[in-house]
Amino acid sequence: MRHQVYEPLAQGDPAEIGGYRILARLGAGGMGRVYLAGTQSGRKLAIKVVRPEFADDREFRRRFAQEVTAAQRVQNLYTAAVIDADPDGPMPWLATVHVPGPSLAAAVAESGPLPPSALPTLGAGVAEALQSIHRAGIVHRDLKPSNVLLADDGPRVIDFGIARAADATPLTRTGGVVGSPQFMAPEQVRGDAATTAVDVFAFGTLLHYAATGLSPFGEGAPQAVMFRIVQEAPRLDRCPEALRPIIERCLDKDPANRPSDAELLDELTAMQSSQPVVWPPEPVTEHLRAYREVPAPTRALTEPYTGTLPAGAPEQPRYGAPEQPRYGAPEQPRYGAPEESRYGAPEQPRYGAPSSVSYGAPTPPPHGAPTPPPHGASTLPFQGALPRPPHGMPAPAPPVVHAPHPRSGCSGCAKTLLLVFGGLVALLLVLGLVVKAGQSGRGGNGTGETTASPRSGGKGKGGAAKPAGTLLAHYSRIDISSGYFVDFADNPKRPRKGEGGDLEFLAGNIRGDSKFGAIQRGRPATYKTCHDNTKYLEEEIFQPNRGTTWCIYTESDLLGIVYIKAKNYEFMTMDLKVWQGPAD
Repeated sequence: MRHQVYEPLAQGDPAEIGGYRILARLGAGGMGRVYLAGTQSGRKLAIKVVRPEFADDREFRRRFAQEVTAAQRVQNLYTAAVIDADPDGPMPWLATVHVPGPSLAAAVAESGPLPPSALPTLGAGVAEALQSIHRAGIVHRDLKPSNVLLADDGPRVIDFGIARAADATPLTRTGGVVGSPQFMAPEQVRGDAATTAVDVFAFGTLLHYAATGLSPFGEGAPQAVMFRIVQEAPRLDRCPEALRPIIERCLDKDPANRPSDAELLDELTAMQSSQPVVWPPEPVTEHLRAYREVPAPTRALTEPYTGTLPAGAPEQPRYGAPEQPRYGAPEQPRYGAPEESRYGAPEQPRYGAPSSVSYGAPTPPPHGAPTPPPHGASTLPFQGALPRPPHGMPAPAPPVVHAPHPRSGCSGCAKTLLLVFGGLVALLLVLGLVVKAGQSGRGGNGTGETTASPRSGGKGKGGAAKPAGTLLAHYSRIDISSGYFVDFADNPKRPRKGEGGDLEFLAGNIRGDSKFGAIQRGRPATYKTCHDNTKYLEEEIFQPNRGTTWCIYTESDLLGIVYIKAKNYEFMTMDLKVWQGPAD
């Protein structure tokens, strides 16, 4: 069955926006509504109008104006060019060239994967679009099938340029990075700085989807998909052999090992020139016929334009393409200081040097089907317990000595949400993630490098204790899922499922059979700092912020220092150093 292309206008829709006549609806979502509009001479535009709750935020407007300016610099045959915008009006809006064609998501959902003969043309077009977007200093950060439209002369990449503005509002500050789970890069899932390499990873996933109709990391709950993205190799058994080497390199876990957009373009154009070009592919040809007849307005519209979205039928994603919620590691308040890597060392870019517009700028939600705000944990004990400070107010100070008890100040609603999310996480772990804990050499999901093993240190673990202050081990990037724990004298790279241990991660919180103390910002993360500390957290469980460093005093006279690199409700990435005690 052919999907509906243009939705009729409803009561309350504007007659015109910015002097452009409104003809039909293209879709709506969490960011706002998208309309089909026409110029006086008859050219067609797609106009995205943001929701009032975004428009009321001063920081959104500031970033919206910046991103519009950046997006206007992108001029490429394989993008939908930004034609006009009004970031300062009552309801900000953005107008782009209308692309009369289905999204890749809609085409695959309705007709199946694209034929092999069309894949080099699709890939080369998207790679060329990314090259132009990156040259303008923009990182798309949400490249996915619903953001690639299939026109009769090639693909078009859309929705770059305004999601960074939305990401700054109170609606999204407490909840994660921009991205759709199946098309996120590992560093996005962890909450690391996004570079152009995240778009290359998404490109590999997108090309695999176009060829097979499947994600290389499987289906299922977002948390499970994100776990596989970080921990498991992609499943490429159904991938065409000609494309497999390109896709494998794009999906490398290390951003530095992925090809550049220029390399992708060279390889795909060479592949394209070696065989007849078939575009549009036959399944898409049928879809394109539905876009040739643009409806006239179904009624005389006299309502003044206010930007308020009218009530009506349930909102449909653009062109019938299903939209997915965004997930990821939440951004935490930085307390006015730049982000640091473990133990105070400056964090280095993962892929190229950042531009003046920042190669980490989020991008917009889909062209007419934006997604709801991302999910994630706040920086407060048990997310949802307390509101974020209003825009313009200072963020709360970082934990100094004591962490609040997780039960105090938690409203009934927040407790209910915690139980629901906790149950979901537990179910996922039981059904799938727990399998990883039992696999030899991989454990609960830890990664990283170590300089030594702490097995020979400590008391009660076997062997004579080494002199106090001896560095026993240094682990980089340990990934631990909710419901898992680590023992410093065992192998922290291999978290185990269950309760207890020296450090246990549970639903965004840390607890364990240890004492904990905070290392204040500016203090060195050394054995001496922790050994001289006399102030410990009084509570048994606390919620650490991303970018904070903690002393951990074990019952076996080991002393650990943990640096929180990334964290959300489902899992955490940390660096760990372990010394021989006495810990206190």
